[in-house]
Amino acid sequence: MNFSFRATLLTLMLAVLLTAVALLGTAAYLYAKFAVQDLGAQVLDQAAARVEQHVEHALDVAENEAATVAALIADGWLDPDDQERVSAYFLEALKARPSLSYLSFGMPSGKYYHAFRDRDGGLSVLWLTPQPDGTRDLYEFNILPDGTEEQVRDIPQSTRTPPYDRPYYRAADEAGVPIWTESYVFLGSGESLDVPGVSRAVPATQPPGGDFAGVLTADFDLFALSRFLRDVTLGSEGFPFLVEIASDGSRRIIAHPAAAAPDPDGRLDLTEPSPDGEGRVTIRADEIKDPRVVKFLEVLGLDLSAIPAELQRVRFETDGRTYIGGFRHLGREGGPNWIIGMLLPEDEVFGDVDRMAQLMLYFGLGGVLMAIALSVLLSRRIAGNLSKIAAETREIGQFELEPKAPVQSRIREISTLAAAVEEMKTGLRSFQKYVPADLVRLLLESGEEAKLGGARKEITIYFSDIVGFTSISESLTPEVLADLLSQYFEQMTGEILRNGGTVDKFMGDAIMAFWGAPQPSDDCPLAACRAALANRAKLDELRADWTRAGLPALRARTGIHTGVATVGNFGSPDRLDYTAIGDTVNVASRLEGLNRVYNTEILISGVTRAVVEDQLFTRVIDKVAVKGRKEGLLVYELLGETAHVPEAERERASLYTEAFERYLNRQWTAARDGFATVLEQVPGDAAARIMLDRCEAYAASPPPPDWDGIFHPPK
Repeated sequence: MNFSFRATLLTLMLAVLLTAVALLGTAAYLYAKFAVQDLGAQVLDQAAARVEQHVEHALDVAENEAATVAALIADGWLDPDDQERVSAYFLEALKARPSLSYLSFGMPSGKYYHAFRDRDGGLSVLWLTPQPDGTRDLYEFNILPDGTEEQVRDIPQSTRTPPYDRPYYRAADEAGVPIWTESYVFLGSGESLDVPGVSRAVPATQPPGGDFAGVLTADFDLFALSRFLRDVTLGSEGFPFLVEIASDGSRRIIAHPAAAAPDPDGRLDLTEPSPDGEGRVTIRADEIKDPRVVKFLEVLGLDLSAIPAELQRVRFETDGRTYIGGFRHLGREGGPNWIIGMLLPEDEVFGDVDRMAQLMLYFGLGGVLMAIALSVLLSRRIAGNLSKIAAETREIGQFELEPKAPVQSRIREISTLAAAVEEMKTGLRSFQKYVPADLVRLLLESGEEAKLGGARKEITIYFSDIVGFTSISESLTPEVLADLLSQYFEQMTGEILRNGGTVDKFMGDAIMAFWGAPQPSDDCPLAACRAALANRAKLDELRADWTRAGLPALRARTGIHTGVATVGNFGSPDRLDYTAIGDTVNVASRLEGLNRVYNTEILISGVTRAVVEDQLFTRVIDKVAVKGRKEGLLVYELLGETAHVPEAERERASLYTEAFERYLNRQWTAARDGFATVLEQVPGDAAARIMLDRCEAYAASPPPPDWDGIFHPPK
C-alpha cells in the first residue's frame, strides 16, 4: 500500500509533535512539581530565617540593654535609688529600641520602678516606693507626645506584688548571673497582670563594694512577637508560631498570628489562669484552640531535647487537609528554649501544578492541530525573532547594555528567551557597578571565566578619604550619615569614571581607584590628577548645599602615585576581587595620609608629577620616607591646571621651591627666610611653617654630614 508524501509527512509530523508534546508535557510537569517543592521548602526556610532573625534581634537588644544599664549602675553612673533619673534613662532607651516593652529595676527593700511601652506605642512610668510602716505606695504616669507627664494613678498602700516575690527576681538572685526567664505575665499598669512576655533578668551591683543592688530586667512582650508573626508572609494560609519548652517539660505556645488578631472574638488567647496565683502563663500547646498546631506537635513527639538548629520537615493531615511544615530550635546558647514552627497547606503549593498540567494538555493538543497550518508562518516569524535576539546577544558580547524593549512573540520560549536576554543585560548593568566595566568587557570578549591570578602593570593609584570622618559620623544619625555618604560617593566616583578610572573599592569613607588596568592607558597620571581636581571642585559646590542644609561641609584628602603593581583577581576560587596590590598602592595610601601632616588636599609623588608637569601646576612639599620605604620620595602638592592657577599662587610656589632647594643644600638661614616670606603671604600655610621650624632647628643643631634631606614621619 502506497501513501502520498503529504499524508506521510503529515503522519510523521503528527507523530513527532504528539510524542514531543507528551514528553515535554511530562517533563514540564515533573520539573514544575520539583521546582514547586523546592519553592515550598525555600518559602519555609526563608520564613523561618526571618522569624529567627527577628527573635535573635529582640534577644540581642534585651541582653545588650540590660548589660549596659547594669554596667552603668556598677560603675556608679546611675544611682539605683534615684528613680527619676533611672526612669528617664529607661524611657530614652525604650524610644531608641522599639523591640523592648519593659525596662525595670527591683530592689531588696521592695522599691521598684519601670518604664513600659503599651500595644499602641504609648510610654508610661510606674514607681513602687516602700514606706516606713512597711507598706508601698504606687505612683504611675503616662508620657504624652509633647513630653509632659499625665498622672494615671496614685495608690497609697498598694497591693502590687513586691519585686522580690516575683519569679524573675528570685531566679536571677538565686543564679547570680544574667538569665532568660520562661514566659510569664508581666505586672503591667497599676496592680494588674496583663501582658505575657519574657525577661532578661540581671543581678545588679553597685559601688563602692560591689554589693547586690537588686534585679534589672529588659523585657519584650509576646503580643509584639505575635504581631510580627502575623505579618510574616507564608503563602495565603500558612503561618509561623513559637513554642516554648518549659523547665517541667511542658510545651507552651508563646506566639501565634491569631494572638494579634484585631477582632477580640477571633483572637487566640495566649494565657490561662495559673494555679500558683502568681498571674497567668502562656497556654499549654495541647490545649490551644488550633488543631493544626496540636497535630503538628503530635507529629514532633514528646522528646524535644535534641531538636537541631537546621529546619526539619514534617507532613501531616488534619481535618481532611494535608499540611507541610518545618521546625527548628532557636539554637541560642544561654537563650530561651524555643522552637520555631512553620505550617503551610500542601494544596496551596501543588494546586497550581495540577491546574498547569491540564492547561498544558489542552494547549498541546490545540498546538498539534494548528501546527501544520501555521508552520510556514511561524517558521518565518521565529527566524525573524531569533535573528533579533541573536543581534542582541552580539551587542552583549560587545558589552553594549542599553535597555531595549524585549522582542515580542506569541511563542513562549522565544518571549522568555528575549526577556532573559534583557534580564541578562540588567544583571550585567548591576554587575558593572561592582566590577570595573573594562574588566567585564574583556571577560565577555574573551569568552573565558575569571580566574585567580594577576599581572604586573604600570598604573596610577588614587586614594582619598574624608577629613575628620570619625567625629562627623558620631554627630549624625545613621540615616543622615548614610545619605550624606551616598551623595559624596556618587559625585566622587562619577568624576573618577568620567576620567577613565577604575573604582576599586570603598573602605569606610575612603575611595581606592586606579588607572591603567584592566585596559592600559598612556595618560593615567594626568587622568588621575584631573579626577582629583574635579572632585575637589565638586566638593566646593557640595559644601555650599550641605551648609545650607545644616550638614557637615565634607573635605577630602587625596594621594596619587604612579608605579608598577600586581593587578588581577585575588581571593578564593568562589569569590574574586579585582584589585591592585604592591608597594605602589601602599605609597599612594601613605601620600593620602601625609595630607594630615602638611594640611594639604592633594599630594602626588614625584613619579606622577614628572608626567603631568607640562599641563598641571604643582609645588614641591618635602622629601619624605613613607612607611615601608627607606629611600626618600619627593612629594608635591597638586594645585590645578597650569592655565587656571593664579599668578600670585605660582609666585608663592616658586618661593617655596627655591627655599626648599636651599634647605636640601643645608643653607638653613636662606631657606628659613624663603619659607618665612611664604608665610607672610599665606599665614596658614602649614607646609611652610613645618619647613621654617625645621630650618631653625637645623640652624641651631645641624644634622650629621651624611644627612640626605629625607623626612621620616613619626610612626
